[in-house]
Amino acid sequence: MTHIHQRIKPTNMASTTDELHSSVDEFRLSSFIDRLDVMKRQEQSSIYHISDCLSAQSTRKASLSSSANTNADIWCRSQMVQWCYAVVDFVHFNRETVLSAMQLLDRFVSTNTSKSINVIADRRQYQLAAMTALYLAIKIHEPQTLEIGMMVQLGKGAYASSDFYQMEFNMLSALKWHLHGPTATAYLEHLLPLLTLACESGNDRGHLRNHAQYYIELSTSDYDLVTVSPSKIAVAAIINSLRRLAVSTHAFLRIIKELKQYTGIDAAAKHILAIAQRMHKLQNVPKPCLAPRVKAFTQQPETCNRGAVKNGQIDSTEDVSKKSPPSQIRNVVSRRCSMDTSPTTFVANSA
Repeated sequence: MTHIHQRIKPTNMASTTDELHSSVDEFRLSSFIDRLDVMKRQEQSSIYHISDCLSAQSTRKASLSSSANTNADIWCRSQMVQWCYAVVDFVHFNRETVLSAMQLLDRFVSTNTSKSINVIADRRQYQLAAMTALYLAIKIHEPQTLEIGMMVQLGKGAYASSDFYQMEFNMLSALKWHLHGPTATAYLEHLLPLLTLACESGNDRGHLRNHAQYYIELSTSDYDLVTVSPSKIAVAAIINSLRRLAVSTHAFLRIIKELKQYTGIDAAAKHILAIAQRMHKLQNVPKPCLAPRVKAFTQQPETCNRGAVKNGQIDSTEDVSKKSPPSQIRNVVSRRCSMDTSPTTFVANSA
């Protein structure tokens, strides 16, 4: 017995627990790195490629009267981004769902299929595609879904349920069911745990996340950034956030080095700094439904006062800022959201 007791060493439970936590943390960080590698491969694939399909339409619009131009353009996309944010804020869904929705829409119009070409050529169809993209993104990412009947009501009679089903089929076919492309927010959430953040000024990952997410949301409605890869948008958003939080030069340079290590992107490169600068300037452009993440989203959006659908076309004169959401939406969120903060709808009653 004495011999056996001599071979048994006393166990330090605290040390064992620390080692276990360290092992779990290492595995967790390793999984983040592996996922970043997968997202980078997805991003570089032609499947998730996004082309500039609306600039030419906006140039053409300048040479035509508004009544003669029926093509979707940059302005149409901007209005639909605002509408999507208004809807997800109203029903308390995740704002990243809008990023996924716009990515689906942009990828769809980039496929250059007959269906996507028709969508670009018809504002009414483009609006339907944007609404359907949000419907798809909600089904994919949210624990609850919006019924097709609710989408019909949000369309104020401009579209029937069969229109949404047909557009959904067209989009799924064109995208070949590749629906889970990486977003800038996904990059942000995977990068933050890997960055070494000093606590010298009391700034933590929560503050950095809030600021970066706000810059990402600003970029969503800026068409000049639509072809920029999500990883570069995320890195530029982090750079802007670090500057806004006034981290030390030493910490700033260390994080730039870590960002390059994990993404392969040089955050000090001129084109990344140009993206960051453009995102920073977007703060000075009024963008309803895009309240800063650093403040509570408590006020009613003042937007969507242009671009209603009337007689099947987008009407740039009708003010729909006073319209209320349909009754089914009100019932869904009545316990969570006051009608005083309900967003306005982008589409109006069809004649």
